[in-house]
Amino acid sequence: MKKTQTFFLAIITSAYSHAQPSEFNLPKDNPVVQIAKNYFRSNPYTMHFSTFLNHLMNDPTLSDKTITKRTDTSFFFFKGGYNNHNPFSFKAGRTEIRLAEEEVELQDSLSTTDTLLFYQLLGYSYGKEGLESVKKEFSKFDRRYGKNFYSENSELKKGDEITGVIKNYFTPLISRFSPISVSWAKLDDFQSVFTITFRIKVIENTATLPISPDSRQ
Repeated sequence: MKKTQTFFLAIITSAYSHAQPSEFNLPKDNPVVQIAKNYFRSNPYTMHFSTFLNHLMNDPTLSDKTITKRTDTSFFFFKGGYNNHNPFSFKAGRTEIRLAEEEVELQDSLSTTDTLLFYQLLGYSYGKEGLESVKKEFSKFDRRYGKNFYSENSELKKGDEITGVIKNYFTPLISRFSPISVSWAKLDDFQSVFTITFRIKVIENTATLPISPDSRQ
């Protein structure tokens, strides 16, 4: 469990942002929208965010749901497991969805903070073959969508062993902040995972791309 939490923390803290209103209403042919359409049952970019949230939380194909409502001392968190949703090229042993609200520190001179939503789809696979499966899915994703972005990799290591790779994708001419990342990781000797993560800023009931403080339109 500790290793799993460390892995997700690495994804969340890999970039910081501040969204601007000019990013409302992404066009349907935007690659971020297309990725959400092809992998996620609930697409935040094609409907009002409140409608998306209702669709996600009441999806009849989800089970084992966990919901933490936002309070003065905690952020919103939602997690569930799909009974039959498997959008990957490998047969996942478990497919999980997460929507987590997190406060991030902006990379500016004032060290201000902002709140983003991290929307994650996770496909777990097991054993040695499972590790190879998530690596292949990672490469397949990059071949299909990587041409639409520029990207940077960061490795996860245990000693000298590479136990995972996080690839952050960036949208040219829009932001130096990554709105989407994919990763593979070996969580332990038995369990590996492939993950797609969207970083979302919600403004006026619309899911939009996060923009770094020094970005200019």
